[in-house]
Amino acid sequence: MTVETQTLKQALAKYVTGITVVTTTDSAGRRWGFTASSFTPVSLDPPQILVCIARSAQCHATFMETDEFAVNVLTNQQEAVAERFARRGGDKFAGFPFEAGSHGLPVLDKALAVFECETRDRFPAGDHTILLGEVSNVRVSNGVPALYFDRKLRRVPCSQPLL
Repeated sequence: MTVETQTLKQALAKYVTGITVVTTTDSAGRRWGFTASSFTPVSLDPPQILVCIARSAQCHATFMETDEFAVNVLTNQQEAVAERFARRGGDKFAGFPFEAGSHGLPVLDKALAVFECETRDRFPAGDHTILLGEVSNVRVSNGVPALYFDRKLRRVPCSQPLL
């Protein structure tokens, strides 16, 4: 049985996820990045995360060659960053407060969390590549997360936990 692509997209759009911007630098020091909602923790010992990048992304080749990357978890005040990094072309970093992280990677000021990672492996997965990173540095801030639901960025106020 084959799943119809459009139906699959509709179903996946019903899953609420956070928004991240994944960044790196190439061997010439040029900064690269993309927006990703496919981010998840993998292991606490060793500390590992994964993120998926589309093989069609302009920066895909760079992420296949680089040994490090950073995952910036966005707040609902950083939606413009998500939108810019989701588009092709142009200087995605211009006008946004990125700074050099502990390994020189571009990290976003005031992101909810930043995971600086060493690339441990890459796995082909259909039209994407899974990047497995071992977390070498982490930074945590306060704020309200940017959320992605039904193919749109959403603002949901954080209230008291249910449990």
